Amino acid sequence: MSEAGRHSGFTLLETLVVVAITALIATIVVPNLLGSLQMLDLQQTTRLLEADLRVARATALRTGQKVDLEATNHGREYDWIGGSRFLPEGITLSMSNPYVVYPDGSVQNAAITLTARHRRYSVNVDPVNGSVTVGQQ
Repeated sequence: MSEAGRHSGFTLLETLVVVAITALIATIVVPNLLGSLQMLDLQQTTRLLEADLRVARATALRTGQKVDLEATNHGREYDWIGGSRFLPEGITLSMSNPYVVYPDGSVQNAAITLTARHRRYSVNVDPVNGSVTVGQQ
C-alpha cells in the first residue's frame, strides 16, 4: 500500500472534535434564535393590536355604535368586531377592563399589555383623539 493511501480521510479524534464544536455552537445559537423569533411574534402582534384599536375607533365613528374589544380565554385571544383574534403561542394579552369606543370616538380606556417571556409592551390609547402609542416595559 502506498504512503498516500494510508493517510487519506479523517481520524476518529478529528471527527469527534468537529461534532463537539458543532454541538457547542448549536447550544448557543438555537435558544437565541427561538427567543428572537418569539420577539418578532410579539412585535407583530402588538402592531396588529394597534391596527385593530384604530379600526375599532373608525368603526364606531362610521356606524354610530359602540365597539368593544375584550381579552378572553385567559389572554390567549381577544374578541372584537366580528369575531376573535387568536394570539401566537407564548403571547398573552392582559387588560384592566374591556376597551370600549363610543359612537362619538371617545374611549373608555383600559391598561393593555402584551407579554411574551421576559418582554412586555404596553399599549396606550389617548381617550380624546384615539391615538395609539406603544411602550416597551
